[in-house]
Amino acid sequence: MKEKHLLIVALILFCLVVYYNLFEYGYGRNEAAEQQWSPIIFLQYGDVKKVSATTSDGKESVFERTGNRWRIIKGTQVERWQEKVQDFVMNLLMTVEIDKIPADEVELSAFGLDNPRYRITITDVTDKSYQLLVGKQSPTRTSVYAKFADSPSVLVVGALLNWEISKIDPLLTAP
Repeated sequence: MKEKHLLIVALILFCLVVYYNLFEYGYGRNEAAEQQWSPIIFLQYGDVKKVSATTSDGKESVFERTGNRWRIIKGTQVERWQEKVQDFVMNLLMTVEIDKIPADEVELSAFGLDNPRYRITITDVTDKSYQLLVGKQSPTRTSVYAKFADSPSVLVVGALLNWEISKIDPLLTAP
């Protein structure tokens, strides 16, 4: 009698494993793969040579990396400023594009990009520059509108970009 119950339980378990392998295994994998977002800037931290940030009211900071250390070319030196710059750059390079609004649907003023709040320029070791314009937050405050100066499309990126910018905000110098 015990063996009969054990055989029934083993058979049910076997059926569950077969069902899972046939119908459920890998079900969510394709959906997750489709939601992989790509970084907005394809650079490694070691490839960044210079970073500058300018606000719409003219405040500015410029930082240059030599080896593993940053130096301030223009800006205010505050406590632990090198850590703030390093953290800002690393997280800026990890910022991903959540969505892209095509150029033909773009009215820059609707996204705060006709007069962007920030202009962030990253220069790599080959002296190629990437200028990111940062505009308004989305109405839900979960994302920020941004675009590259040389691209007509508007990018939707996570609102964490505002947090990263706030790290270097105290380093900006008035004109």
